[in-house]
Amino acid sequence: MYKIKRLATVLDHICHIEPNIPLEELRKREDDYKTLSDKKMKTSYINFTFRPVHLFWGEHEHEIQLNYCSDPFCKNHHQPQKDYKVGKFKRYKFTGKEESRTINCVPDPTDKSGVPTLGCYTRTFSNWSLATEIERLIRINSTVPLEPDYTFHKEGCLDSDNTYFENPKSFYKRGKATSKAQTVQCKKCKKYTNILPSKSETTSYNQKRNDILLTFAQHLINRVPVSSTCKILGIGRSTYYSKLEWLYRCCLEFLETRETKQFAKTTFPRIWLNIDMMMYYLNNVRKKGEPRTRGTKSEKQLPTQTVVSTDSLSRYVFRADVAYDWDIDFKQIEMDTRKYKDDHLPIELRKNAKYTKYSFYPMNPTTNDTESSNDYHRLMQEYKLRAKYVDGLHVNHTYTAMAQLFLIKQLVKTDKWRMVSDDDAVLKAAIKKVFIEEIGQGKLHYFVNTFDKTLSKEDAYQEFIEANKYLRKWSEFNNLDDLSEREQAVEYLKRILATHKFYETKIAPDGTSYRVHKPNKIEHPIAMADRGSRYIDAITDTSNLSDEHIARLIVRANDNSVNAFLQEIRRSLSFLERPLVTSRGDGKSYIYSNFNPKYAQMAITILRTYYNFCEPFNANGDKQTPAQRIGIAKKVYSWRDIIYKK
Repeated sequence: MYKIKRLATVLDHICHIEPNIPLEELRKREDDYKTLSDKKMKTSYINFTFRPVHLFWGEHEHEIQLNYCSDPFCKNHHQPQKDYKVGKFKRYKFTGKEESRTINCVPDPTDKSGVPTLGCYTRTFSNWSLATEIERLIRINSTVPLEPDYTFHKEGCLDSDNTYFENPKSFYKRGKATSKAQTVQCKKCKKYTNILPSKSETTSYNQKRNDILLTFAQHLINRVPVSSTCKILGIGRSTYYSKLEWLYRCCLEFLETRETKQFAKTTFPRIWLNIDMMMYYLNNVRKKGEPRTRGTKSEKQLPTQTVVSTDSLSRYVFRADVAYDWDIDFKQIEMDTRKYKDDHLPIELRKNAKYTKYSFYPMNPTTNDTESSNDYHRLMQEYKLRAKYVDGLHVNHTYTAMAQLFLIKQLVKTDKWRMVSDDDAVLKAAIKKVFIEEIGQGKLHYFVNTFDKTLSKEDAYQEFIEANKYLRKWSEFNNLDDLSEREQAVEYLKRILATHKFYETKIAPDGTSYRVHKPNKIEHPIAMADRGSRYIDAITDTSNLSDEHIARLIVRANDNSVNAFLQEIRRSLSFLERPLVTSRGDGKSYIYSNFNPKYAQMAITILRTYYNFCEPFNANGDKQTPAQRIGIAKKVYSWRDIIYKK
């Protein structure tokens, strides 16, 4: 029997996180908090940065430890911290200030003539905070069975210990209610109780205006503004957002069977993963009843990032997540700060490090604190001002990107990964951290795709024409004009790659050869009409690949699939479209911008579901949906399949 479900909440504890903090350490923190300055305490606890955190999800346990060298060419790649027992030398040392702290690979004093370290600087992160972000993404994409708290008897009933589920013979069946719920009556006290129906019995339980759902769904993904939808359907705004949540739940239930279970059955020979980010502006509105405070000023628009990952070949969208936590509040951060003393700890040890500016709650300065009372009151004023505006907090999108990639890695089974992104430090760090083992084993190759963003459309198109002409003439000169454009590009790159390398080989003092990455982008022979010439760089070690293999990888490397979905978001969802130009022409108007990221996340997931399973496109002579192309669906689905799934 398929039970009616509800959206998961923070109280459902779908995952369990073990930060591995002993009770003795918590007691020591209490004592140190009173006696040490904040600077001294941070220094004394900084080495706990390398302590792993364990995430328990379902039947699986995952160890999370991000703080190690992530340069694929360095001898310290994916190596834990180590004390060399030579003076004070350790494998890594900390450098930089808290907000931009890195670990630096120290020369190995025990192997001075061997392969040297590359002196890499790797950004540090909070293992605990990443675990909480993974838990958040799991939770917001989960549903749980709706379990009502039944009261089958009146007070003082002689059969009060019996329930209908344990002893149905103690109850009469009294037909069904209008909601399709089975009504039962206690034989002793005569109390009536409605039993929650199953999903097979009703698809509209506790829903009014169920007749508008199909029209509502079409309006949502066709950029109809909220006010216009309300006017056309004759509903209020509260009903609009109630239907949005209901449709979101339908999509999650649909994805549970059509996506998660299907991916679990499928093993792919290789996956080409595109990842990119889209920024939209969140309207920063004050909460109802909160007055404007004289002398204070808050940002009107807050940049909010959405991380999107797609399959390059099928255009299937694996995930799209808004880097915003709408369930967190300052009360919870204050409780965590008081318990773990986060305000005197390095940011790498803070549970709420992902909120960056609000990773701890301001506390009264201690006796030895370097923070003054004025600094404390100023910081407290900032927190109080923020609390008057939109619920929740922005998440550092590096954590969201890493959490998303972690979940995709659990979802998709393959032995060969091919990554493509633009030249973004956030995305490069996320991929290197999450796929550290695959990179080390040579199972993942990562390409960065860049182009000249200063080009006008006319100049970009001119570059496109010239690149096509050059490739065609080169093919004719080399008697390759009978090949397809893609094969011509492969042959062209093969000859270039004979001398063009993405790494250079060096010799250690003991004669051992080793490789280091060489920033050496290669121009893609096939330009794009809207962006002009593209340049590809290989981030991982390609020394074990043939020139032809690398050429074929480069020809395939593009970000078209993720860009297609980002454009779909802008064109389909009214509150995520690009800003309008004001009537004066002196600025941008964000009048339609979203002011609740919770609903932005829901709308994007709804669009992702429709895009993957219901919207076919023409390619290679056939018309199929992304789900059909990747191999987890056999037909084109419709809104009816998603909404009325039984």
